[in-house]
Amino acid sequence: MSVLAAAREALQGRASLGKVFWAYGVLGSLLYGALGLLIDPENALLIRVYGILGLLFDLFVTVASYQCAANCRSKSLARLTRVSAVVGLIVLLPVCAYLEFAGTVAFAE
Repeated sequence: MSVLAAAREALQGRASLGKVFWAYGVLGSLLYGALGLLIDPENALLIRVYGILGLLFDLFVTVASYQCAANCRSKSLARLTRVSAVVGLIVLLPVCAYLEFAGTVAFAE
């Protein structure tokens, strides 16, 4: 299965919630964070692009989690996942995007 097909499957809600959480949420975030270690802190453009791509990746994981919550056996866990996704999309993601675009988030020197 290609990466694009796996992403499409998750966004359409056909993947398991565990797969979305562990593969995309945890492992994907660790790999993306490791990629950030390779960026030169002096290159402002690369840091900005890295931040924007991180926000897009977070958006993907959040939407995929919401969509795949219906595949969970536990109704309470599915509800918790959906409420968390909505809170993340309405509150946390815009705040993080604002901080990124305003330039207040920076690497420590």
